[in-house]
Amino acid sequence: MIYTLSGFLGLSSDWDFLPWPHAAWTTEAPAGPEDVLIGYSMGGRLALQLLETQRFAKAVIVSAGLNAPDEERKVRDEVWARRFESEEWQTLMTAWNAQPVFGGHSVERREADYDRAELARQVRDWSPAVLPPPRLESIETPLLWVAGERDAKYVTVANEAVSRLPQAELWICRDAGHRVPWEQPRAFTTRLRAFLDLH
Repeated sequence: MIYTLSGFLGLSSDWDFLPWPHAAWTTEAPAGPEDVLIGYSMGGRLALQLLETQRFAKAVIVSAGLNAPDEERKVRDEVWARRFESEEWQTLMTAWNAQPVFGGHSVERREADYDRAELARQVRDWSPAVLPPPRLESIETPLLWVAGERDAKYVTVANEAVSRLPQAELWICRDAGHRVPWEQPRAFTTRLRAFLDLH
């Protein structure tokens, strides 16, 4: 089974373009020897934590940063958390998608699909400035780290991470920014098929 850990505001249905069976990761489903873990952005950072203690057949990390203490980031995340608690939804989504990290790529999200208090909690509790830095050297699962070529900050992170991981490949996706799987779904699926040896 392919298990997914989505980014902030991500939905399990976002991965329905994949041509293989997949499901959102839950703690009730311990990894089996054939299972694969895919984590995107915030979900990638959470996947790295999971990989420190659980072994999967393979793992794919997409557009993920590395947690590190950062007081300025904590302040920015608190501002976002408060906005998710109270701001008008469409205005909030316009501002969220307008962040430079997304490079102009926009995703439609409906307020009815979310619990606002839970979103604010995730911004606060799962901030890269709050979670501990990943122990990359301890991760034994063979891993593919993906970044978009236009996502310069995360290309730099990807190179650092792959240099520290025991078993890792790096793939920089051409003509993509932060949201690689949805900007270049065909190229992403092709690269996944090769890495996972799926047909």
